[in-house]
Amino acid sequence: MKIKVINIGYWRIDILVRLLFYVGIVIAYLGSLNPWFMWPLGTYYVIIASFLLCMSIAISSLQSDTSFFSNDKYIIPITIHIVLSYYMLWINGGHIGGFVFNLFNISIFYTLFILNKDIFPSISTVLSKVMALLLLVSIIAYVLYLFGFHFPYRDAEFADGFYSYKNYYFFMIDQRSLLEIFPRFHSVFLEPGHLGSACVLLLLTQYGNWKKWYNIILLIATLMTFSLAAYVLLTITIFLNLWLQGKDVLYKLLTVVLMLTVVTIASFYYNNGNNLLHDLIILRLEVYDGEMVGNNRTSEDFETEFDNYITSSDVLTGRDMPKDISGNSGYKVFIYENGFIGLVLVLLLYVSSMWYATNYKALIATYIIAVLAFIVRGYPLWYSNFIPLYIMAYMNKNEIRPFVNT
Repeated sequence: MKIKVINIGYWRIDILVRLLFYVGIVIAYLGSLNPWFMWPLGTYYVIIASFLLCMSIAISSLQSDTSFFSNDKYIIPITIHIVLSYYMLWINGGHIGGFVFNLFNISIFYTLFILNKDIFPSISTVLSKVMALLLLVSIIAYVLYLFGFHFPYRDAEFADGFYSYKNYYFFMIDQRSLLEIFPRFHSVFLEPGHLGSACVLLLLTQYGNWKKWYNIILLIATLMTFSLAAYVLLTITIFLNLWLQGKDVLYKLLTVVLMLTVVTIASFYYNNGNNLLHDLIILRLEVYDGEMVGNNRTSEDFETEFDNYITSSDVLTGRDMPKDISGNSGYKVFIYENGFIGLVLVLLLYVSSMWYATNYKALIATYIIAVLAFIVRGYPLWYSNFIPLYIMAYMNKNEIRPFVNT
């Protein structure tokens, strides 16, 4: 449906609405990934994003045709989000300021829920291009660094020193990997896993369109992270993409298995096995004493604490994380801190927000990746997680672009 416009000087309302909306969404998306240039804002990036999105809604209401924000099936998902977000604040000891601040998060989700679903493909493209442009500069600088180019840097810390980096402005190097020949790539973000997972989720929404320049950059960045979680998500995403397009999945599966076999064997011989692929991916897939070596999302101390917690009366509402246990992530951490009530509310949020999806293949793919992302990262409300998954659920069949036409 074409949006009617009213000229305001050199601006048209529809252009201003879209500009405010896209900038707000980009800020929310990037802010949840904690790039170093947004550290000074802390969590206040949410206020900026919320203001821009609310301005977009307000200006859109000046038109007689408000088709940009026209979804009327938002009551249930936004209600569940309100209950979930305030429940998490309450059980985690949130103060009055946090309860007020949460209104800005609610307004961002509200904007997403009332948005016309026809806008979703363009949101996916905007986010993918913004990330690709940022990563293109970062990748070029990082490669130059590996070849000996000297960039100015400063020491940088995040989360009270939990993260410590050499910040080269275009990219960061973890202090723990300074002696490595090829430090893991994570651009300007906190962890390789954060970057890799974010890129894969964007690629999921771009199915059938991976030959575009920005998606190629996202794919390259994912491979450069050497993140096992990102690699697993990417592999599954590839087959989901083929399935969504009606491709011959079995033939592609055999091809990928053959390629992975060759790469795995080569990793044992290249540089006598002393390489990132062998050390960070292949060795972590080994099973030792019934457990996969790469299953290191949680520490032994936390596992002991979680086993005690799961049989306690706290299992419904969660428990405060002990101060001497840190550095853990994944679904167990979320359940520990928010209980099974929080887990059920997250499930209800995802189901209710995607209830009216009509492309059931896209919806199934969304839920598969959502579950896997939750298992390894445990951040279902991060904008970098929720926004791509929400978009993907509503991608229609006529929006699929075949590989040969891209």
